[in-house]
Amino acid sequence: MKMILIILCIITGLAYLSQNYTLKYNQSRRKWDIYLIMLVIFLILLAGLRTSYNDTSGYIKGFTSSVNISDFIKDTENIELLNNPLFYGFQALIRTFTDNFTVFFMICAVIVNVLFVRFIKRNASREDFMFSMFLYVCLGTLMLSMAAQKQILAMSVLTLAVEALFDKKYIKYYFIVFMAGLVHTYAWLFFFLPLLGDKPWNIKTYLLLFGTMFIMQYFQDIIATFVETADQVGKDIPLEEVLDGNQMNILRVAVYGVVPFTTFVFQSRLASDMDRKHGILIQMCTVSLMFMLMGTINGANMFGRSANYFEIGLILSLPWLVRHLFTKQSAKLVLLTAAICFTGFYVYDCKDFSFYYHHKSIIQFVREII
Repeated sequence: MKMILIILCIITGLAYLSQNYTLKYNQSRRKWDIYLIMLVIFLILLAGLRTSYNDTSGYIKGFTSSVNISDFIKDTENIELLNNPLFYGFQALIRTFTDNFTVFFMICAVIVNVLFVRFIKRNASREDFMFSMFLYVCLGTLMLSMAAQKQILAMSVLTLAVEALFDKKYIKYYFIVFMAGLVHTYAWLFFFLPLLGDKPWNIKTYLLLFGTMFIMQYFQDIIATFVETADQVGKDIPLEEVLDGNQMNILRVAVYGVVPFTTFVFQSRLASDMDRKHGILIQMCTVSLMFMLMGTINGANMFGRSANYFEIGLILSLPWLVRHLFTKQSAKLVLLTAAICFTGFYVYDCKDFSFYYHHKSIIQFVREII
């Protein structure tokens, strides 16, 4: 437990220093934000130097057994759209130049953490960066960056798509979503996000909720049909992988329900303050909750990972909600309470992290590549 608390303190502390630096200086006077750079470097090293944790061993095996880029391209099966060709092609490209899996992990960590921190820094309120980075750790997005390599790469690329959606640049948005789907197929779930609109709890949100309840009612038949359809278009999803008997932890569902429930209760008070950006982020929270609810029936792993794609909405919108629903003094108390609760959730969710996570030293890595 000590290790995960140290990680949380370092990330939150550096984010706090970066936030204060941003508040202290005007944009025109600011130079390099050394604290932000230190934060990104720490995140990169944490993920990039790992030798074991969750699915890491599978990605190590996949990288070391990968062919070079020329052989990869020659096999037409590798470049089929539903086979994650962009991820495996990227892996083959790096494998062409090195057989050191840590180089591959480090490059992935640079892409992921630069894109995520950039997105959070640019889109969180200036006084909320620290709390958003705190949520980035406590919700498990950080841990996912050391586990599901394909998914986290796709999720980081999707941050560029979400920014395009904020600006109504739909062609750019759909192009980025398409490319992210070539990294990990689940990213194509974002094709449907613009259909929900930019205002939470509109008729489309209620239709989404109704659709979720309908799927939960007839879960097994609908999922069997979905898997059969996926198989027909060339995407192999074993039925036993979905109907694996695992159910979503109700505590995690409750965490993901905080923002949708709060915005539903206070929608009239929030309507005048809510812009397009925060409306979209809150809609993303609702989509996450819908996947979590379906995971309470079965297939917790698949639905949980689907929900992860949209959790950046929670990371950014929860601090915004607190500041718009409470006075300045009461907001501090609410944020403190939230910090205690989310820390408890983080400790509970990641209690075995130090047992499974191992890493190389920086010196060891440098010696390997020189």
